[in-house]
Amino acid sequence: MDLKKLFYFVTIVDEGQITRAANRLHMGQPPLSMQLKALEDELGVILIKRNHKKFELTPAGETFYTRAKEVLNSIDAMVTEVREQQDGQRGKLAIGTVMSCLPYLPPILKIFKDNYPHISFQLLEEDSRRIEELLQNREIELGIVRLPLQTKEMTDMRNLSIYPIQSEPLVAVQPSNGTFFKGKTISIKELENQPLMVLRGQGDYNVFHRFVETCNSFGFNPKIICESLDVTTLMTLADSGLGIAIVPKIALQIRTSESLSFAEIVPNVNSETALIWIEHRHLSQAAQNFKDILINHIK
Repeated sequence: MDLKKLFYFVTIVDEGQITRAANRLHMGQPPLSMQLKALEDELGVILIKRNHKKFELTPAGETFYTRAKEVLNSIDAMVTEVREQQDGQRGKLAIGTVMSCLPYLPPILKIFKDNYPHISFQLLEEDSRRIEELLQNREIELGIVRLPLQTKEMTDMRNLSIYPIQSEPLVAVQPSNGTFFKGKTISIKELENQPLMVLRGQGDYNVFHRFVETCNSFGFNPKIICESLDVTTLMTLADSGLGIAIVPKIALQIRTSESLSFAEIVPNVNSETALIWIEHRHLSQAAQNFKDILINHIK
């Protein structure tokens, strides 16, 4: 099938009108209408119902539009891949990260920037579930998330590559002049009846659930007064004296203020982080280089 016919058809659908599509393609309306008719004759189906000024895709037309877009996007990706294989030195790299994982990035970005000074970055800060969606939608190429990833959608897809980065303990955070704890550790039983503020994403199972389950295993339900996607919000509220924030230890690096003190929770309630990408999908040379640098840095 002539790829030009696919392009014409997609343009017609995108514009919602043959006249506007013809103007966009810098061609006359009659030749474009003939191209559409030739495509329908070739397929043996009606793709677009045309009744006076009304314009409506048939079910077959909707399916063909979706597949045609995939073909055209695949060709664009092929051209991009070939060009990037030649140098991989320029462009923009889109990465998604959970806010509490942000401290992992600066040393990696510094190494990458030293080696590839003409690559710019787009950083999207979301929760783990949203980062998975951004990957599937091709809005980012790499994501740094907290495990486990147990959403039903991702389990069904079975096309996600996961590279573990680090496991770290959860900590309790209070103002530096707080009196609830003094040492470097705190027993989880001591958190019973304390007002707690816990990091919580939108997934089926995350840091929040792991913490609650651990409390339950010690015979109590935690008194949670606040849940938030934003770890900086939790630490700010802890600084105000509202309650005790429960966050991954590395998140403390986000807040440079010395107004907070923390203690590791015993027994450890660990949170794992990982680098994720779509398996078998082409990564730009910039994304591949970044992935290699991060993995080598971890090793």
